[in-house]
Amino acid sequence: METIIRTNLLFDGIHPVQKGHIVIEDDQITAKFFNWEYGEISNNRQLLEYDDYFVMPGLFDNHVFFSGYLRMNAGLDLSQCLDKDAALKKIKAAATKKQGEPIYFHGFDLTQWSEKPTQQDLDNLNYAGAISGIDKNRSYCWLNRAAKMRYGFKETDTSAEAAEKLINELLRNEAELACVYQKYERALLSRGVVATKEIVFDNADYFKRRPQGKIQTRFYIQAVAKPLNIAQLIQYQQAEFAKNITFGGAKIMVDGVVADETGATFGNYSSEQIQPQIDYAAIYNLVKACNSQNIPCCLTTEGDKAAAKAAEILAQNGKRLPKGVYNSISDLEMVTKQTAQKMADNKIVAEIYPQVLGLNDSYEKSYMENVLPRKYAERFFNYGTLKDAKVLLTSGTDLPLFMTDLPESIIRSVWRKFPHGQKRWQEKRGLDCLTLLQTFTQNAFAANGMLDCGTLCKGQKAHLAIFDQDLTTHDIMALTKAKVVATYIDGQVVYQS
Repeated sequence: METIIRTNLLFDGIHPVQKGHIVIEDDQITAKFFNWEYGEISNNRQLLEYDDYFVMPGLFDNHVFFSGYLRMNAGLDLSQCLDKDAALKKIKAAATKKQGEPIYFHGFDLTQWSEKPTQQDLDNLNYAGAISGIDKNRSYCWLNRAAKMRYGFKETDTSAEAAEKLINELLRNEAELACVYQKYERALLSRGVVATKEIVFDNADYFKRRPQGKIQTRFYIQAVAKPLNIAQLIQYQQAEFAKNITFGGAKIMVDGVVADETGATFGNYSSEQIQPQIDYAAIYNLVKACNSQNIPCCLTTEGDKAAAKAAEILAQNGKRLPKGVYNSISDLEMVTKQTAQKMADNKIVAEIYPQVLGLNDSYEKSYMENVLPRKYAERFFNYGTLKDAKVLLTSGTDLPLFMTDLPESIIRSVWRKFPHGQKRWQEKRGLDCLTLLQTFTQNAFAANGMLDCGTLCKGQKAHLAIFDQDLTTHDIMALTKAKVVATYIDGQVVYQS
């Protein structure tokens, strides 16, 4: 059976959007033309008329943490609790059934509560086991004393790295893991995502327990509880995992967060905060050890100095990698023209987070022109410089920082619009829409060595995302309403609105 999909808005992953059709047989695309001359329809040739829908390759989210999503969605859902008393009532009811086992919860919104909850509130329940949860805005951890003792972090330690012991406990809980993974995959499929680059803490053991998924997962190991184990990475490189799971490489953190004045920057912070001390020699040695074994590295940087140092390290070692295997730098909140050129010359992939501008409510409330002298502001979210240098650009979300949202990515990185207000962020340093779309499709799959995906050309896998709006529109209000109506993997519908 052949399936023909026609549309007035076909993005094939390469060319500008135009009228066209594709032909799918089994799990592959067998033809693509920019016309509607597809011949007769018969019992063996069905036609799907997506005439006014936006048809494109399925998306690759190039930086996600399922473990972070698991933490944010495990256990009791307190999203309907309007105050701490309602939350405590729900937690107490669960405690009567748990018999000392850990209790997890999530979803409560402190911005809507009149009173902030405390450890004492949970301790007053007189429950012997650990009780722990994180608010929906990832700004506060609500823990009883037993949880603090068990996991080793406090209320303000909201990062996934700080909660490593808790996350590993959740990853060993097969019932919790299965429940949350199914929710996670449904959410991604509803956004048109068919593949992810997933960052995993310390080891990949949890893949043995995770339900088999539809989404392709390429995983990178990040050392958190113990140093990076090169021998272990070599084993992963040679091992066979469950369907749709492959080893990718090593993830290495370089600096901190510029907004918190822990990023490594060329300029001095306006507050006179001292620059972080980073052991670049140790990072160099890790990259060398990995690249010598054909294992690529992803270095995460925010500050422009950290990005420049990361590019130097990867440039010195990347020649050890085989053809088609790439080192990368992720986040890249600040970047200079010189760093972009270094990345391009040495085939270092850029992984940007195109939705990240949305962490600032508006131009007036943004931090970029305040945290450093104003002359450095042009280096923030300087995606146009990466494109002009011809760096291979990919996009990720740092999920659960953001859930994949292609329309929002366009609004933030192409139109450079904040969630509120009219003033935009340095529009000339943004991306054009075609390039942004390619960062989620052709570029992302190519950067991960998946050359049979990412475009809607003959011979490619039939992975598609279909939106109900033209994503190249200049109408931002229309973009905010754009939704996925169908996602295909291997020619089969895996999500339909």
